[in-house]
Formats: sequence, C-alpha cells, structure tokens
Amino acid sequence: MNLHMSIVFPSEQLSLTPDFDLTSDYEVLVMDVCELLSETDCRFVMGGFGQDPWPVDVSYDLSSVMEQLPTAISDLRRRGEAVIDLYGQGVQRRLTFAPTGDLVNIRCSSDTRWQPDPAAEQVSYEEALRLLEGLKKDFRAAVERTSPTVAAAGPFAEW
Repeated sequence: MNLHMSIVFPSEQLSLTPDFDLTSDYEVLVMDVCELLSETDCRFVMGGFGQDPWPVDVSYDLSSVMEQLPTAISDLRRRGEAVIDLYGQGVQRRLTFAPTGDLVNIRCSSDTRWQPDPAAEQVSYEEALRLLEGLKKDFRAAVERTSPTVAAAGPFAEW
C-alpha cells in the first residue's frame, strides 16, 4: 500500500497538564489534544498518491483526521464506504475507502491544483483496517507520551 498515515511520537516522555476540560465532547477534546501535541516535537506524517510527504500538521490536519477516524473505522468494519476529509487549507484532499469483497478501493480526490497520481489504489480489507486502526493506536501512544492524564481520560482510555 502506498498510502500511509502515522504519528512520530514526542522524543521524550512528558507530563503536560491540560488546560482544557477532559469531559468535552469528542471533537472538542481531539482539537484540544492535538493543540497539546503540537506543543511538542510530535509530527503527523501522511503520503501517497504521488506525493510523499503530504503538507500536513498536528494541530489542524491530525485533528481533522482524528475527529473522523472512529466513524471511518466503524463504517469500514461494517463493510460500508468510509471517508476521511482533510479539509485544511493547502491540503484539501478526500480519501474514500470503498470495500468490495476482500478488497478496498482507496480513492483520493483533491480540491486544489495538486492531483493524485494514481488517483486510486486497491488493498486488502485487512490492510485498510490496519492503516486506520494503526493511526488510532499511534494517537493514543503519542497522547500517553505527552500527557498520561489525558490518555487516561475519555475515549483515549478505551483505545
């Protein structure tokens, strides 16, 4: 698979204290956590479809992906179409995961002058699910390395 998404963890164990409400709804919590991660040397890395790396960052792009990730994983597990929209200015790409039997067709579309080449790739269902679940695990580990207090709260404790 050419598409890849991962998180480069902070280089050292930290214990940053969050200055936000750990009981916020999921989307708000993810935005706050990504802002916290952006205060470290943590990096979000994506590439594929003819460009490696993509121009993504932790505070905005990782946040937008993580907001959509639980739904995308759930949709893919149900063998339904899953979409991850990287709507940030300068990135503006959409990944569509369309399962067909034991395969998943991943299409990339762009709302900028950049165009994916190739525009699609086909991977096994297991590979596609591993990609998304791997990002979820990376996120949890990066949060644990940055703020164990946050990692033990809300949805992250269950990941």
